[in-house]
Amino acid sequence: MNYTDRVLIIEDMPQVAGWLAARLRQALGAQVMDHAASAAQAIELIGQSTYTLALVDLGLPDGSGVDLLPQIKRQSPHAQCIVTTIFDDAEHLFAALRAGADGYLLKDDDDHTFEAQLNGILEGKPPLSASIARRILEQFRPTPAPASDALTPREQQLLQLIARGLSVKGAAQELAISPHTAASYMKVIYQKLQVNCRAEATLKALDMGLLGERLGR
Repeated sequence: MNYTDRVLIIEDMPQVAGWLAARLRQALGAQVMDHAASAAQAIELIGQSTYTLALVDLGLPDGSGVDLLPQIKRQSPHAQCIVTTIFDDAEHLFAALRAGADGYLLKDDDDHTFEAQLNGILEGKPPLSASIARRILEQFRPTPAPASDALTPREQQLLQLIARGLSVKGAAQELAISPHTAASYMKVIYQKLQVNCRAEATLKALDMGLLGERLGR
């Protein structure tokens, strides 16, 4: 299946623009391609033609490719806008997605990988470099709560006393609870913190800041 509609490549480096054109020909059979080496040239071309696909670099000499994405969408509502860049950080990624990017490919992907991602366009798959897809997933993955948040105030009090050297019985007396209750609390604490002994629990207490200064000082 050939991708014969008009394609726009926005890239300021001639060698990279040539590499992108070669990948488009190989992956999609693209033949009709316009090239803009700056934001100003891109704006002129966007106003003159309707595009089905645009490869957009972010770091242009006279502006950011992010600002061009809404303009392409307004002029060519059905255009697939694929960012092609070296920037793999969350700031650039999510700014581009918010501006309307339909995909995000890294230029340091090898030829085969890059072409395979472009090929996905024909099947309705959003072109995303593997590391970019992982970054998007990480952004929406729940952040584990700190260990201290997993413990109730009473459990933190008991852990603090145990870490300071008190026995379970002594900690129970300090908290005015029965030794049996204190032992039950300790079992829950071990489960929540995923530890198996007093030494490991003490290290957790230190990490959680329950002891103020480190023991032995």
